[in-house]
Amino acid sequence: MTALLRNTLAAAATLALCFAQTPPAPYHLVEQWAQLPPGMTKWGPATGVDVDAHDNVYVFQRDDTRPILAFDRDGKFLRSWGQGLIKTAHFLRVDGAGNIWVTDRGHLQAFQFSAEGKLLMTLGQKDVAGDNESQVAFNGMADVAVARNGDIFVADGEGPNTRVAKFSRDGKFVMWWGGKGTGPGQFDVPHSIAVDAEDRVYVADRANNRIQIFSAEGTFLKQWTNFGTPWGLFIRNGMIYVVDGTANNCLLVAGVGDGRIVDRITGLNNPTAVTVDSKGAIYIAEVNGANVKKFVREQQKKSGQP
Repeated sequence: MTALLRNTLAAAATLALCFAQTPPAPYHLVEQWAQLPPGMTKWGPATGVDVDAHDNVYVFQRDDTRPILAFDRDGKFLRSWGQGLIKTAHFLRVDGAGNIWVTDRGHLQAFQFSAEGKLLMTLGQKDVAGDNESQVAFNGMADVAVARNGDIFVADGEGPNTRVAKFSRDGKFVMWWGGKGTGPGQFDVPHSIAVDAEDRVYVADRANNRIQIFSAEGTFLKQWTNFGTPWGLFIRNGMIYVVDGTANNCLLVAGVGDGRIVDRITGLNNPTAVTVDSKGAIYIAEVNGANVKKFVREQQKKSGQP
């Protein structure tokens, strides 16, 4: 089966999931939820979004003047940083200690910052490409996830590389797994990565139209093929949120136990990243849409909750 045919079949399957097999999503779009900083009238192409333990929202966008922005839970602008540092913004994650991680696909690096924007750690060498075997360089820096014990997992796959690289909490290389292919444990564009409460590692194997699940040591556990073309993953409270940024342009929500889809949001524009705050509000970063959308459940809207 050709890659084109696989993608076409996956798109058709996800379209059915988005529009037929799950009930209408009980979500309301919150217009103009963020107070953009002075001089910024609109979002740039948004590639990353996440929240911290206080529901502060962090956004990563392709705008060299303000690549990383922080807002409080009410949408008030707090600060921005990263000017002149980032070449091609990709994903943004908040770890358990409240630090901010971003991946730069252009300079082939990942950066860890404090919540105030102080640079704490850098993975990768600027503009130095490494293959799958490299312990110090990347070539396809896509996403990063941090486990409860501080272990760092990098999806190094939007480029020639096709791997997950694992590092200790202090940035020491531990191992890698993957390689190009369609078999269990192999990848074709490992684009996004997330870790659940049981330290299982979920990888959005985008060009293979599947999510693969591994132990923290890289042992293949299982795969799901019912999410179309997964671009971005987020896990919270036993649920996985998956955005399909191709023709389906939707968010699918499922339990991490069985991968059964229970909810969805449609009508998005090239969604790449998703996060969920403590109240259940969903934030979705759109690249081509150049937007960060916020959705709340209808009962929150009716009760006046933010």
